[in-house]
Amino acid sequence: MTASFEKDPIKRLRKSNFIEYLRIKPHLANNGKIVLKLKVDDHVLNLNDTLHGGVHATLLDTVIGQAIAQQAESPVATINLSVYYSAPARIGSLLTAEAAIVNKGNSIATGEGTIKDENGTLIAKAVGSFKILQPKPSR
Repeated sequence: MTASFEKDPIKRLRKSNFIEYLRIKPHLANNGKIVLKLKVDDHVLNLNDTLHGGVHATLLDTVIGQAIAQQAESPVATINLSVYYSAPARIGSLLTAEAAIVNKGNSIATGEGTIKDENGTLIAKAVGSFKILQPKPSR
């Protein structure tokens, strides 16, 4: 039996031990969209003392996927994620990840996401496709 889908995105994300481990903080913007925030500290740095690329990918995968999940009212699974790194994020930076849905069909959706620092500098962006696991029946 499939577990019921948690419609509250904040509660849904707080169930993730990985998100908690990385200290990613989910928020809802005034427009109802999911926003993720991360204060860069030493636990997420690479050997160059900048944010590890896997953390960029996690932020983008999560914010895009959860934007789609919220609209589809269904869990989703990543099919593909392409990340473009623009600028390093250093210790002390406050990062914000946001997403927009580009295309949504009944079973697959595509979205774009960005990570910016507190100065509005683009740190990374991504495009991702996601499988909608429990699509709503067509009417």
